[in-house]
Amino acid sequence: MRLMKKINNNFALAQDSSGETIIVEGRGIGFRPMPCELDDLSKVKRTYYGIKPNSVSMLENVREDVLQVASDTYEYASRRLPSKLNQNLTFILADHIQFCIDRIEQHINVKMPIYYDIEHLYPVESDIARFAMRLIRERLHIVLPVAEKTGIALNIINSEIDQSAGAIKTQEIISLCTSIIETTMGFTIDRTSFSYSRFVTHLEYLLKRTGDKSDSVSEKGLDIVKMLTGSLDNMGPEFETCLSTMEIELERRGYPLNDEERMYLIMHLVRICDRSKP
Repeated sequence: MRLMKKINNNFALAQDSSGETIIVEGRGIGFRPMPCELDDLSKVKRTYYGIKPNSVSMLENVREDVLQVASDTYEYASRRLPSKLNQNLTFILADHIQFCIDRIEQHINVKMPIYYDIEHLYPVESDIARFAMRLIRERLHIVLPVAEKTGIALNIINSEIDQSAGAIKTQEIISLCTSIIETTMGFTIDRTSFSYSRFVTHLEYLLKRTGDKSDSVSEKGLDIVKMLTGSLDNMGPEFETCLSTMEIELERRGYPLNDEERMYLIMHLVRICDRSKP
């Protein structure tokens, strides 16, 4: 195995014996001068294959202790869940946790009532998310808002390699929504990016939630809806067109949105647009 580039003290970009690009994890592996040959493979704790081109650049913007928390959460999830996990979950979680920390540092705290039933629908994944929150608190000395637990759980749920009967329909709707964004906003979304992966995760959850209309809309939820809706004027007319087109197409396919679900869609639509604009 050849180590090509240091990512941080415990992660490095490498090539295996067949020349495939991989990421390796091992205690202190990043201290070696690179490029170099690594003959003692016992130094490698975990090997990540199928690395997306933007993974390395993304990891360079993630704190080392955050990446370690994500790696340990992945290992814990692998033991707790019967499903096979997408190996990129470590990097997806690292990106998500770093984003949460950045939001806290900017004093942004958005409560999302739509998340709360994840605890009952996915108890094991929620428990794994609690484990991650505890690691963040103990190692990073950062207390994330309770709502972030379900955001972490959603990423774990989406990484379980187990397609349901409605997966094909869901993927068709996701493709349609992606096309609407690109057409109305005038840019191409990088489908290999972590921001798009997260958008897909939240859209999948939204599609699952819209079938249950028994939930009441909280007063705080309505306040957030009004705040977000009022700020749409700053996004430009193409954003309003994008949002309304998506709402119409979702309703046509049996997914009408209530106010909280609309808030949820707006928030993640804003984020994917901000990260995808050239």
